[in-house]
Amino acid sequence: MGSKKRKKQARTDDAANAVRPPRGTKENYGVPRRKRNPVIFLWIGAIAGILAIGIVWTAIEKRHAPETRTEAVEFPGFAQAQETGVPFAELQAKKMIIDVHEHLGSLDLAPVYLEVMDSLGIGKMCLMGSSKFTLTLDEKYGFTKVDENNEELLKVVHAYPGRFEAWVAIDPADPEKLEKLKHYITQGATGLKLYSGHGYITKQNEYIFHPVAMDDPGMFPVYTYCQENFIPVCLHLNPHKSKKGFAEEFAAILRAFPDMKMVCPHFMLSSIQDTRLREYLDTFPNLYTDVSFGDFFMKERLTYISKHPEKFKKIFNDYPDRFMYGTDLVLIKSPRQTKEWVTNQHKAYLDMLTKDTYTSPLIPGETLRGVALPDWLLDRVLYKNYEEFTARRPKGTEITRSIDWGRMNVTPTGRKPGQAFPPPPKDSKDENFE
Repeated sequence: MGSKKRKKQARTDDAANAVRPPRGTKENYGVPRRKRNPVIFLWIGAIAGILAIGIVWTAIEKRHAPETRTEAVEFPGFAQAQETGVPFAELQAKKMIIDVHEHLGSLDLAPVYLEVMDSLGIGKMCLMGSSKFTLTLDEKYGFTKVDENNEELLKVVHAYPGRFEAWVAIDPADPEKLEKLKHYITQGATGLKLYSGHGYITKQNEYIFHPVAMDDPGMFPVYTYCQENFIPVCLHLNPHKSKKGFAEEFAAILRAFPDMKMVCPHFMLSSIQDTRLREYLDTFPNLYTDVSFGDFFMKERLTYISKHPEKFKKIFNDYPDRFMYGTDLVLIKSPRQTKEWVTNQHKAYLDMLTKDTYTSPLIPGETLRGVALPDWLLDRVLYKNYEEFTARRPKGTEITRSIDWGRMNVTPTGRKPGQAFPPPPKDSKDENFE
């Protein structure tokens, strides 16, 4: 009896000491509640706050992220061949490959290129006219000594007939630029190289290559001459949004001179923002590009292709007649620029185009994925597209669509024709191959 009485008294005491919940709650009166620990509630609140911030930040990032950052690409396979392809080994044995984009400092270095060309099956190489800055990367020279390099390239063309072409460069600010171009053409030059869309900015926050807009009226006689004489133009363009007006300037000249044959190299610096690349190609039928990235960006860009091979297979498949081969090397007298260095550069690009996986001493410790183009498409990139491009004689080309700027990752500026903008502030973001 004593034990039962003590248990009953304990229950009565518990009920009396219980904290009653406020009115309207579903808790039963008389049920005891555990004592709250304020430290626990502080921790719970902090964790909840961090989670909330993370959710909001993720939503913001998704809202502002470019659509091309999503790299999931469905690629059912290359289109069925409409033409017979030459096997890659046969292409090399017959030296059928055409390299459309390289630089050379002087005539005496041409044998280095020739040895590599012979070993890899490259029958012809197009040499681009270069400024002193391009050859040295020393800003103090600026865009100078272009005429001197043009003369060197013409010497190479005459010394090795059929193996090289000279695409001479001109300075858009040079009042004699048209007369010089005409002279070079009579001396054996076959193309024009323009850097006016190059966005390099000096330490003084000035453009080296963009003294005037690409669609400056002073350049119209040059474009007219090239269009009427079917002289191909290679124009380096950085259409990134940080280069205000560049994307619009380029579109303006292509629309004003629709028959002009144009190569915009390096995947048009739009290998990430491929909707922009596609938009340009869809709009302008006489516009082409090449697969080069140059020495300094080769590792970065081939690694990017390795991460997204299906994306690039689809691009090549969708535009089989618009890509050409090149590496954009700048060969000068330098201890590092040996025959082996040139060979390894070319092998990396060729392996990317021909193999499923490959390695390169220039990208040590990595097994990279390539696009493994089928023979018919590889033929086009390595030589057929260039042959057809140079043979074309466009007349009466009609531009039937307008640029969809929503696919360009560039906001139109509302610029006037011929208007050029100054460089962005030094701390602004600039993507070389976005």
